[in-house]
Amino acid sequence: MKKELLIASALVGSLGLAGIAEAATGSMSGHQRVGVSGSDLDSNTNGATNAASRQTAFSVSISETTDSGVQISTGFDLAEESTTAATVDQQGLTLTFTSGAKLDLVEAGNSATTHVASIPSGSGEMSVAAATTTNAPSTITFADAGDAVGFEFHTAADAFGVEGLKGSVSYSTNGDAANTTVNHTDAGMMSVGASYVSTAGDSTVTMGGGLYQGSSTSTTSLYEDEGYVVSLSAVTGNLTVGAGFASGTNVGQAATAAASNIDGQSDGYAVTGAEVLKAGVKYVSGDMTFSLGMTSGSGNDGDIAAVTTGSDDTYDSQNASVDYAVASGVTATLGYASIERNNNGVAVAAATGSSWYVGATVSF
Repeated sequence: MKKELLIASALVGSLGLAGIAEAATGSMSGHQRVGVSGSDLDSNTNGATNAASRQTAFSVSISETTDSGVQISTGFDLAEESTTAATVDQQGLTLTFTSGAKLDLVEAGNSATTHVASIPSGSGEMSVAAATTTNAPSTITFADAGDAVGFEFHTAADAFGVEGLKGSVSYSTNGDAANTTVNHTDAGMMSVGASYVSTAGDSTVTMGGGLYQGSSTSTTSLYEDEGYVVSLSAVTGNLTVGAGFASGTNVGQAATAAASNIDGQSDGYAVTGAEVLKAGVKYVSGDMTFSLGMTSGSGNDGDIAAVTTGSDDTYDSQNASVDYAVASGVTATLGYASIERNNNGVAVAAATGSSWYVGATVSF
């Protein structure tokens, strides 16, 4: 990294701008995850299938501190989740003040999601093909939406004089998205969140969550992204347990015409009465980590411009894994998951079944 910084400094100097700009401090991290995953769908009459699984991630963090003590930081993530496509996720700017408070600018995120406690679950690249006609939420942050143009302000630690308390507020807007009677686009979102950490003996308990309130560009929409999430995580020695619950409404737009038969979609779709429960446990014994997790979600999907009817879609998942630290930065993983999806109370065989994963992750 020092060589790269020296080259950058030399280039700036050669342009006669050495007195104007200098290189900020940078760091890198990443991993390569390689393995084999298999799945056995209820609809597959030819037996189980398997395939190679390779995921690459590379992160760059850049920061510098001004003379007044304010730290300015940014960065980007480069991820390749398949052998055919790669994506770059650029971060916005983060200003960290001497008080400990922070301000995220551009692609700031939503405060409720920021404060969700970490809930254990099985590791590995297990998956069962999803169906376009079932829309039960599968994550407790399903109401998270909005646009990259926005901010999130984080309080310093021990906010408002309460030891262990942190809070934040966020807002994003999508002013260039015009109102329409045809399609849904996230027009913006407001969110508030907080977390509280308490320690007693060798136990640490974290509670966190918040509220979401979004809007849609669809002028015919009866719904918008909204809801709340609460979560709890407790760590005692080598044992971690956690649980979370979310409730609200999720709106969206199917990407293709083939996916538009979500109980009818003309202007977009809404999943009303959505609820998700997630729980998990993790135990570390020497170089081995054992994890168990479950997720149960439900919601009634339909056209965004009409009152939803019919029975709920449902999603249920159970997963488990064993991780073994082979060497520094190298972890072997064995994972298994069982997933069941229902559309309007009817099982979706093409999206129900089991999956396994065997592989290793090499990190730096």
